[in-house]
Amino acid sequence: MDSTLREGEQTPGVVFGRSDKIRIAESLVDAGITELEAGIPALGRDEVALLKELSHLDARIICWCRSRPEDVDAALRSETGAIHISLPVSDCLLQTMDRSWDWVLGQIAIWAEYLGSRCEFFSLGAMDASRSSDERLKTFVETAVEAGFFRIRIADTLGLARPSTIMNWSRLLRKHRKLLEFHGHNDLGMAVANSLCAIEQGFGAVSATLLGLGERAGNTPLEEILLATRIALGAGSEQRVRKVGACARRCAELTGTVISPVKPLLGERINSHESGIHVAGLIRNPLSFKPYDPASLGGAEETIVWGRLSGRHGLEKLLGDAGKECPPSLSNLILKRIALRSQSLGRGLNRSEVFRIYDEARGETMLTTEGVY
Repeated sequence: MDSTLREGEQTPGVVFGRSDKIRIAESLVDAGITELEAGIPALGRDEVALLKELSHLDARIICWCRSRPEDVDAALRSETGAIHISLPVSDCLLQTMDRSWDWVLGQIAIWAEYLGSRCEFFSLGAMDASRSSDERLKTFVETAVEAGFFRIRIADTLGLARPSTIMNWSRLLRKHRKLLEFHGHNDLGMAVANSLCAIEQGFGAVSATLLGLGERAGNTPLEEILLATRIALGAGSEQRVRKVGACARRCAELTGTVISPVKPLLGERINSHESGIHVAGLIRNPLSFKPYDPASLGGAEETIVWGRLSGRHGLEKLLGDAGKECPPSLSNLILKRIALRSQSLGRGLNRSEVFRIYDEARGETMLTTEGVY
């Protein structure tokens, strides 16, 4: 379930225009994403109108609400047929919001009855679940299931959960795992690992955002959890990964988000190699030193960077493919010069620069052989 248009827009400084939201939503649906948490109706008439327009897409369009009548009624006016209500479950948030645990349990019953005849799909969120007790979380989920909610979101609101936390929740709530959705934040850098663990443990859904957009360190990146599901679990299609990756790039352009050069799937350096051992291995087996081919999933093409760690097998392959002869004595000289040139420039060399070094070294060698020196 993608929450780019709701959670992602909560990223400080990120603002999506109406046309941007429509483009993102249409692209995600085209990529095969079947659920979009697309906005907060309480923000006003424009948001309600946009959600109503998005409701015509071939996907479940979910409205996010606080536990307030004005929020839920605005969501009903959006006519998406799907509403999510979020409730606090940790002592910290209950105190912050001046609410009690009894109030939370009462709200579950009230909203289930109110939405039962008015909405096709309604889900409930356990906000700050990772700071709640097991007993309270179990009571929350069981009460929501009995009341008739279609899904219960276990929200790691502050990104404090670990895979072991997810496994504990899985054991604690094993009877209801198919009704659970995991919502991960990335404050400790574990959002993808936690989301993947939730999938492995049988949770019915996980939520994510393009590029991991969201509060603080962001959320589970949609493109990365799809990549992990495809490569680690062998589930999902390569086409979906490619299309969502393209959506993420467009989203980066719209928001001015800088994509890290080593970001999984999208980084410009993830298919670059320099080490002689790695390059020699890749010559023999394209997957010897990479878990997947980024280029086949719409990522960067394979490139070889030349520097101090480069080896003879890679150099001979490069020169041989270009029709250039390179005996061992010459390749050793070239490798030394590549290392020196790379260190002096403070960067790796490209193939054109290597060819230039080859021409220089070969010319000097020929002159020496002919007795000019």
